[in-house]
Order: sequence, then C-alpha cells, then structure tokens
Amino acid sequence: METSATGASKKKGKRIYSFLDARRIARGHGFASKEEFLEYCCPGAYQLPKNPDVVWADDWRGWDDFLGVPYQEFEEARSIARKQLSGVVKSKEEYLTLFEQKKLDDDNPAFRLPYRPDLYYKTGWTGWDDWLEPDEKASS
Repeated sequence: METSATGASKKKGKRIYSFLDARRIARGHGFASKEEFLEYCCPGAYQLPKNPDVVWADDWRGWDDFLGVPYQEFEEARSIARKQLSGVVKSKEEYLTLFEQKKLDDDNPAFRLPYRPDLYYKTGWTGWDDWLEPDEKASS
C-alpha cells in the first residue's frame, strides 16, 4: 500500500483518504445519519468506503462526529447520560474508557453523547458528578 505526503493511501486502485479528509468530505455532503451515508453512492474521485468506522478505527468517534451531526442540547444529553449510564459509569475515567473502548451499541441513545462533554458543553456544565448523577437523585 502506498502512502502520499498528505496521509492518504492507495489500495487496489481506490484512493483511501486520511480520516480528516474523509470526514471533511462526508460532512460536506450534509448527511443527517449513518443510513443516509450508506445509501449514497458517491461517484468519482470522492468515493468513500462504506465502513469508515473500520477503515479509520483509531480515529473514529462515532457517526455523528464523522458526519458533523450536532449533539443534543445540554439538558437532554445530561438526561440521557443519567438514564443510560446509571450504574454503569461512576466517574470521568469510566466514562472516557467506555467511549474509547467503543462498548456502546450505536442504537443506544448514549452513543450520541460527546466523548468529552466537559469540553463540548460550555453552558450548563457543572462537573462530572452532576453529569453522571442517577436521575432519581437528581429529581429529589
């Protein structure tokens, strides 16, 4: 396999872009979901693999990141984190490990949470304890 100076490589006559280039191209098409991306046949020079999560596994942070789909608003995202991760994740370290090891199914609502909510949410963020606090404690 050849690698160019830009980080792209050629394999079996088809160009495979660097992750950043592929993500830029995918975002440029305006796909709203994984399903839209998979249905689209991209002719010509910009053809992307149908399995970018495998091709760029080391850089992969999820379909929403790859396609540029925005995350939920803070309150909704925090509610999902509390409901879906309660009893599973109790600390920042456990949260980051869960996402790094890609242990969430893509049909789990928590899959659409940002990897670093503490950096993503500028408004509303008060700390990891608040983010991961079980819903029953939060509503009392």
